Amino acid sequence: MKFTRVILALLLAACMILLTACGSDNKPEPTAAPTAEPTAAPTEPPAEASATDEPAPEATAEAAEPEATAQPGTEIAASGMTVIGVGGTGTASDTKTTLTSATSNVEVDDNGWVAIASGYDYIMAIQADGTLCGWGMNDFGQVGSGTYKDPCVMAVQAVLKDIAAVDAGKKHTAAVGTDGTLYLWGRNHNSQLGDNTHQGRDEPGIAKSLVETGEKIIDIAPGDTLTFALAEDGTLYGTGDNGKGQLGGYDGDEAPMPAAVAENVASVYTAGEFSIIIKKDGTIWGAGSNKRGQLGLGEDVKSVNVWTEITSISDVASFALGEEFTLALKNDGTVWSVGRNNRGQLGTGSEEKAVYEWTQVAEDVKSVFAGVETAGMVKNDGTLWMWGLNDCGQVGCGEKGNKSTPVQVLDDVKMADCGQSHGVALKNDGSIWVWGQNKYYQLCDGTTTDSLTPKQVVTH
Repeated sequence: MKFTRVILALLLAACMILLTACGSDNKPEPTAAPTAEPTAAPTEPPAEASATDEPAPEATAEAAEPEATAQPGTEIAASGMTVIGVGGTGTASDTKTTLTSATSNVEVDDNGWVAIASGYDYIMAIQADGTLCGWGMNDFGQVGSGTYKDPCVMAVQAVLKDIAAVDAGKKHTAAVGTDGTLYLWGRNHNSQLGDNTHQGRDEPGIAKSLVETGEKIIDIAPGDTLTFALAEDGTLYGTGDNGKGQLGGYDGDEAPMPAAVAENVASVYTAGEFSIIIKKDGTIWGAGSNKRGQLGLGEDVKSVNVWTEITSISDVASFALGEEFTLALKNDGTVWSVGRNNRGQLGTGSEEKAVYEWTQVAEDVKSVFAGVETAGMVKNDGTLWMWGLNDCGQVGCGEKGNKSTPVQVLDDVKMADCGQSHGVALKNDGSIWVWGQNKYYQLCDGTTTDSLTPKQVVTH
């Protein structure tokens, strides 16, 4: 027995040695700690506009889509208005786009447009059913598509429904619903959105203070860094920059929310750092900068920080304001201009640096419009004429080079507008035509190629 136990012990020890040897053969070679695949540093989701209202950085293809939430102050769901995002249903929780603008063409009627407005480098337009759409530069969310991720909107993007009017400022947009509700969105570095913040907004938001007072808005004028809204009772509200006194009846450098700045107003106009109103009694009043004579107050007055009556012109039906110049359309159909003229933007046949007295430009006109340094008019026969800065073909005459006298561009036109470097026209058949710079997809044709002549916007 003792011998047998010795043999068994020896066999067991041999087995243990064999098992240990086999284990050491299968053991993996020692390696360094595992490392991640070589990728770019993770990016943060597109940020909301900061207090300084800088545009959010463009997201990369790998970045996660941010949670779809309405931005502070939008109050969209409570408005009863429908906000359209790509694939969305219109509620406040799904208004963010989930596809890029380049693939987000919406079903609209190419000949169903009823109104247009041009911002600095983008375009807004209303369909016959009240659907508001936009395209072009979107670096501050001014198109209203619900995201800063696409700094340019290549295709027609639907933004709101039940819209009666729209106007575009430099980098922000204003619209009025069929119920008189005021909507504002885009850049907000001077409180031009009227929400008591400097927070930019990339989708439409209600001017709550006006809703709470029950004011029904009938006219709007978003400028470079401010916004005017005209109530049905003739009260004019202003919000935003007042550094040159361009809000008229406001005491302070900036109005953080809409403040009543004038009464008995019939219409309002603003651009650059100046503003003009026509009161219900036909009198004309201006405020802000007059550095180039754009208010019609003569050469000696450089600025006024309260509404000041303009007596140098009368019987005016409407105005169009450029950066530092003004067009006036009188009730008799004549057009007059005053102010800066270094690009021929006064249409008087010269490029004199500045003109301080009103000069007649044309007659038999039904509407006028102005961009930064380009201007135009639609005559009663429907012909469209333009002049001024033409470095990108924004005059639409088929060639570059400034034009100091009006040149005919289109016919059968209902209304027109222009921005910094492009033009847009709405024909009587409901079609939209665009021309000029296309760097930011202002021409909505899927390219960035400029056009020296008008071309129709085709969405399908």
